[in-house]
Amino acid sequence: MKNLLFVAFAALSVLLSCNQSNKKQDTKQEEVKTLAANSISQLIEMAEQNVGKEVCFKGIVQHVCAHSGRRAFLVDETGKFSIRVEATGEINGFNRELSGSTITVKGSIAEQRLTEKEINEYEAKVKAKEDAEEGGEHCSAEMANITKMRDWMKENNKNYYSIYFVKGTSYEIVE
Repeated sequence: MKNLLFVAFAALSVLLSCNQSNKKQDTKQEEVKTLAANSISQLIEMAEQNVGKEVCFKGIVQHVCAHSGRRAFLVDETGKFSIRVEATGEINGFNRELSGSTITVKGSIAEQRLTEKEINEYEAKVKAKEDAEEGGEHCSAEMANITKMRDWMKENNKNYYSIYFVKGTSYEIVE
């Protein structure tokens, strides 16, 4: 259920295989292990416990934001799970021609928490839009996602809804 809710909200925001590697940190030369996830679904499963940690995974570019190219949405091979990747580090942006390509991404797991107040404000905007457009498939899907977020919050006894994504530092196209 948690994965389904994440995927549903990731769609509203329009986020696997690497060897472990070492990275030198500051002048202390400490080693930081990069977590390897075999799939986007595994990345999502381990996200809550690993916020801020480096990760490496593979996915198919489903969408690149057209205005800035600073966000890409990757899906797994089944198309059931997706994750947003924000361009940081060596990534200046994602080229729109990447759509449909399989890429390997390195970056760190990040979390955005939506409070109940923010969800209420979002719901009010969706309802206003629905009234102005006389309903529609788009608004009903958004309302269903809002309901799922609230249900998840109740089930998990949380006063927020977590959205996990990756701050991408580098990527390579898989040939």
